[in-house]
Amino acid sequence: MKTTIKTLISSFTLILLLSTSSMVFSQNTDYSPIMDELSTEQQNMLQNERQLMIQNRKQLRASLTEEQLAILQDQTQTREQMRQRLRESFTNEQNDLVRNQEGRLRRVREQFRRTLTQEQRQLLRERLQRLRSARDQGEIRQGIRNRNERLQRRNNGN
Repeated sequence: MKTTIKTLISSFTLILLLSTSSMVFSQNTDYSPIMDELSTEQQNMLQNERQLMIQNRKQLRASLTEEQLAILQDQTQTREQMRQRLRESFTNEQNDLVRNQEGRLRRVREQFRRTLTQEQRQLLRERLQRLRSARDQGEIRQGIRNRNERLQRRNNGN
């Protein structure tokens, strides 16, 4: 049961990523086979959520102080380190914005999950398995490892 829920949540997350892929990823991947399998209502739900996420990101970015913007521009740290430092510097209002968005995303995931048909779930599972197998090929991970090693050497002054 937990595996099914995790799979469905992962599937929904994948769909959200698919709907925001043009903004998040620079690669051009064809997600139309999956989007074609969704009903108009499901596509609208994803589009609406995507628009709200963009609006919330803009609102959060507009609330960042100069110091917080400097954290984002710091090239000596990994993305994860920057994210950690930024989260630690958030004001109560910024934390509330993030918490509200995370809560909303959980609710929409659950709502979307309930609308999926068995065929859609199967299609999403297959897509997820292909993505995971491609990821396990090591090409992406190796690129990340190389970048992290370069950053470590730069931080150590080597």
